[in-house]
Amino acid sequence: KWRGVKVLKFSLGFGPALFSVTRGETEYRVSWVPLGGYVQMAGDSPGPDGTMPGGENQFLSHPWYGRVLICLAGPAANLLTAFVVMVTVGLVGVSYPDYPNRLGAVPDTSVAYRAGLRPGDAITAVNSVPVKTWVQIFFTNSKQPRGKSVDVRVERGERSFVVPLAPEQREPFFSSLQRPAVPPVVGSVVTGMPAYKAGLKEGDWIVAVNGRPVTTWDELPRALRGTVDHPVRLRVKRAGREFDVVVTPINPDGRDSRNARIGIEPPYAGVFLEHHGLLESIDLGFRATVSMVGSVYGGLWLTISRPLYYREYVGGPLFIAQAASEQARRGLDAYLQFLAMINIAIMAFNLLPLPVLDGGHVLLALIEAVRRQSISARAYLTFQKVGLVVMGTLFVLILANDPLRLVQRQRALEKAPRGAAPAPTPTSHPAPRERPLAPAPP
Repeated sequence: KWRGVKVLKFSLGFGPALFSVTRGETEYRVSWVPLGGYVQMAGDSPGPDGTMPGGENQFLSHPWYGRVLICLAGPAANLLTAFVVMVTVGLVGVSYPDYPNRLGAVPDTSVAYRAGLRPGDAITAVNSVPVKTWVQIFFTNSKQPRGKSVDVRVERGERSFVVPLAPEQREPFFSSLQRPAVPPVVGSVVTGMPAYKAGLKEGDWIVAVNGRPVTTWDELPRALRGTVDHPVRLRVKRAGREFDVVVTPINPDGRDSRNARIGIEPPYAGVFLEHHGLLESIDLGFRATVSMVGSVYGGLWLTISRPLYYREYVGGPLFIAQAASEQARRGLDAYLQFLAMINIAIMAFNLLPLPVLDGGHVLLALIEAVRRQSISARAYLTFQKVGLVVMGTLFVLILANDPLRLVQRQRALEKAPRGAAPAPTPTSHPAPRERPLAPAPP
């Protein structure tokens, strides 16, 4: 409208209208299929007689640069929305999986051992600031001035003592700290990943990987390393009964072929919430948005370059609803990050050079600019027809994936032992999304 183009319809979703209201010359509607949305402008395609529009308020009669601006406005709004959401995440607080402030293994070659720490010790204060959780230890140290000494208070049984650390000792000391080992219990299962389709459930205890016993969570990534695209037999304990589950790890980032993931996350004992000021949140939001854009385009390239491999991990409305529910259960920050990621994904999809999408219109406008000649109605219609076939195929594949994924999981669950509830876990907290201080989920 800012460019003087008449807008006929603004729709959230596709297909028949669920409800609509008309204001001026524009119909605003919510449609049945919740896969993005669209704007219908006057003159956005050739007329029935095969001629190109010529009116001043017609989209295709606008100069090429005007059409590019119009088509980039939507993706730009998605990008801006993602940035604002990520700034909000910083303000409301970023949650990290947390554990008790008690030490696990202390190797006799470590700086912590030489400082007098032993397994089972509890760190209760850093520079007289009380700490009660594992992440709080490192967070409090990071807030102390750089280049300054700090004192660490340690409790062992009924006695306590102070460990003084010179500035050059701080980083080696804190880097050498290890928390107690986490058992190989499934804290949560990521929707759509191999473990989800194989029927693994929250609370399952993984006893062995390909016959190799595992006793801690950290042993799982090592046991799965190098098994991408190869069936792996997991020995699982559920409600006191053991059985085998076959799962095929994938390589989600497409880089290191040894980076095998099945989509499970560990349990944790609590949550540490870190709040940021406005300026910090703006910086966090910018960096997080840039990272998300790279991640989304990386995933899009993998899907395009290896469609048969990655297509089953693409989801439609049902998958998005499941994932949104999963993130909401983990906390407000996880849910907001998911909304930001959805906005980036919509932006990336809309910029694909396909008809109907903004990227298709931008491509045609740029071709017109290079040729210095308008696209003929015949060429435009041919481009539209080819693109609609591609779009239709994509939508069918996306929509078909959702029920197929559920069927696969249900079949896997039916094969598992029946008649008992999931085995108890060491914690009642669901696992959050992968965080900087969390163990990497296999």
